[in-house]
Amino acid sequence: MERLSCENILEISQIKKLIEHKKNLLKVFDDIIAVANINLNKEQPCVSLPIEENTEPLLSDHSSDSSDDEDI
Repeated sequence: MERLSCENILEISQIKKLIEHKKNLLKVFDDIIAVANINLNKEQPCVSLPIEENTEPLLSDHSSDSSDDEDI
């Protein structure tokens, strides 16, 4: 599976440009991005998928529709 990265988000690079002169803030922001990347790429097993009941839709045969039209 391809690894995802928050660095690819445009807003992240824009925020980094805005705070590049604040070295401490930039370091904290980079740490947050690193943690976000770890959590984003964590593989979590799917315990179970809900089983959906397969039901056929009720379809009109059009013959019953014509009798309703006569009443109008």
